[in-house]
Amino acid sequence: MAGHRIASIDALRGFAALCVLVQHGVQPIVVHPATAPHVSAWLASITVERFDLGRYGVILFFLISGYVVPFSLSGEQALRRFAVTRGARLYPAFWLSVAAMVLTATSTITGAQVLANMTMAPALLGQAPLSGVYWTLFVELAFYLLCATLFAAGLLRRAGAVFALGLCCVALPLAGVWLRRVGAHVPIGYLGAHLSFLFTGLLMRIAAGHPNRTTIGYVAGLTLAALAATPILAVQPDHAFTRSTPSGVLLAAVAAVVTFAVVHRSRLVMPAALLRLGAISYAIYLFHIPVTRVVARLVPPESAPGAIAYVTLTLIGTFALASLVYAWVEQPAIAWSKRRWPRRNVELAVAP
Repeated sequence: MAGHRIASIDALRGFAALCVLVQHGVQPIVVHPATAPHVSAWLASITVERFDLGRYGVILFFLISGYVVPFSLSGEQALRRFAVTRGARLYPAFWLSVAAMVLTATSTITGAQVLANMTMAPALLGQAPLSGVYWTLFVELAFYLLCATLFAAGLLRRAGAVFALGLCCVALPLAGVWLRRVGAHVPIGYLGAHLSFLFTGLLMRIAAGHPNRTTIGYVAGLTLAALAATPILAVQPDHAFTRSTPSGVLLAAVAAVVTFAVVHRSRLVMPAALLRLGAISYAIYLFHIPVTRVVARLVPPESAPGAIAYVTLTLIGTFALASLVYAWVEQPAIAWSKRRWPRRNVELAVAP
């Protein structure tokens, strides 16, 4: 059972990365409707407008991380090991992707912006992210910090505490919406809405080990709250929550939750190609945007043949580069962290 569960999670991770790649990859075609008006309209419909394909993949990532990552907090010196292994897992490939974004940039980038981005938290330093996918990494960092706090307090595996914190995360942006409706001019932060899906994944993991009425109720409650918040936030007049429609982002969120709930506990044999995508999914996520930039310059998707060539080269280039980064950067960093902090008594050892 455990083996099947790990395989299904790895496969979901690969599928999620593919969805994000497709959503961003077809954008140059969508913005050139003269290429093939009907095709461009159809691509826009299934990737942004009627269904937010990128958000679907991101929420799958959040659910997976919430389900897997917090349970690596265990054993002696758990917090130190967690910080070292998470840092080794995420930062080396990320720093390389920052360099790739700088090299493929179409506008001037300052040194301050680069240094701020290397922290994964550029907004805290007053700088814009270099890549459209970096915002999710800051959400992950915030989740790790909250999980470490829960662990230190002995509450990480307490369903009630996780549910309460997840509900607070949902409530924060909704409170901003309510304050606006009563006349207050306040900004709305969307971090809590994203974090709620990570805590949903964590609650699903707790419920899998303790499937009683209470834990299942917590899962259902937080899931419904997180889903209900998405269209409310998407209709705010100055929101930066999604480029999709309220119905498009809600449908994507519902589909992601259903997909994860069904697939992660399945006994299906996962295709080797999807498992391979799962292994290199982090690099796919980080490097697909610089690849699309390069390919679009070499083969502008402004005609039907050009669009086909562009998509083909984007897929090939992204998978090839991601495989190299995984082999030469990610695996050595992971191996180093395992030698530095060998895992003991970890219930599910699957890297995100």
